[in-house]
Amino acid sequence: MTPKPYCLFVTPFLPYPTGGGSAMRASIALEVLASLYSVIVVHPELWASREGIFHDDWVRAHSAAFFRIQPHRLQDIRPLVEDFLTGEPGGAQLDVVYAFRQVVAPLAINCVNAVGPRPRVTILDLDDDECARNEQFVPLHEAAGEAAVAAKIRAEIPKMNLFRTMLMPRFNHLLLASEDDCKTLRSRHPGHSFVHVPNAVRAPHSSATAGVREPRSILFVGSLDYLPNADAVAFFARSILPLIREQDDRMTFRIVGVGQSESIVAVRSLPGVQLIGAVANLATEYASAGMLVVPLRAGSGTRIKILEAFQHRTPVVSTTKGAEGLTVTNGEHLLIADTAEEFAAACLRLSTDHDLCRRLSDNAHAWVVQHHSIDTVRRILGECLNAPGIDSPRA
Repeated sequence: MTPKPYCLFVTPFLPYPTGGGSAMRASIALEVLASLYSVIVVHPELWASREGIFHDDWVRAHSAAFFRIQPHRLQDIRPLVEDFLTGEPGGAQLDVVYAFRQVVAPLAINCVNAVGPRPRVTILDLDDDECARNEQFVPLHEAAGEAAVAAKIRAEIPKMNLFRTMLMPRFNHLLLASEDDCKTLRSRHPGHSFVHVPNAVRAPHSSATAGVREPRSILFVGSLDYLPNADAVAFFARSILPLIREQDDRMTFRIVGVGQSESIVAVRSLPGVQLIGAVANLATEYASAGMLVVPLRAGSGTRIKILEAFQHRTPVVSTTKGAEGLTVTNGEHLLIADTAEEFAAACLRLSTDHDLCRRLSDNAHAWVVQHHSIDTVRRILGECLNAPGIDSPRA
């Protein structure tokens, strides 16, 4: 059997099939790459790890080598990659370099000529327009009385834009989860290949969708230390849930996710709020929930939590911002509501209208299978991996 060529995959998030949007997107990319390449996974631990939720076993099963790198050892990445390739039979060298997120792009670039000539293809998965996303963070911090934090973020945005502009020529393709982000960046930076690679979700096991739904159980899923999620939870708990419970005090708000924030801890004692925290397997949460709510007021990219809910046939209520980047239709795939009053009314409607829930769930499930499967990602990445050399990025 002909040995697979080698791919270097550098990611600040440990790829894992559940537990958070970035980890899940990274896991889909790794699964696709591992079907084509012997993948060397380098995971610089730039942020706090999610102990108890994410484990190395899944990554190791999908990689030829796996290196966890502490922040003080970033300079060791290139020697580790060189040593591994040198020890492989047949004059191993990198055919592809894949950087997941802008923050690790320089680390990936430093390895492009680690052994042998430059890789045939280099890819930077930006995931979202990080600069546009951070611009939306500014008013959230200002509203929370964190003027200094807001000012610091605002001052960093031009630097991030410049940094990204300097990085772009080093990669054949720049990937984004949202088609809208692709269009925006293409217009600003013509001549570079911005590729829409949608977020994807795996089909749940049949047993995972067999739970008994509680129509009055309202579910929120997300990283709870991510500012837009913390703001969304506080907005729902303080402004929307009281309106719902005025009509039906049996309605509950179940908050599930890794991480923690002060604003979320502050709402845990409110009537009807259940702060669950980290859950290793979200399938049972989706299967038992009457609905998923996505009351986001800031953010970018696309929400994997909506795609997961669609796969599990869980009805969804979202703000326009929460559903941004997804080609879904209000009243056909989910319910869209932007004011507290509209959002409360939509949740109450789903709690009693079982025919509506069934229709939304069937339509949403068919849509997500068609547009956000691993096969879709495999097809698009396959096209990128046949790209020309680094000096002539494809428009």
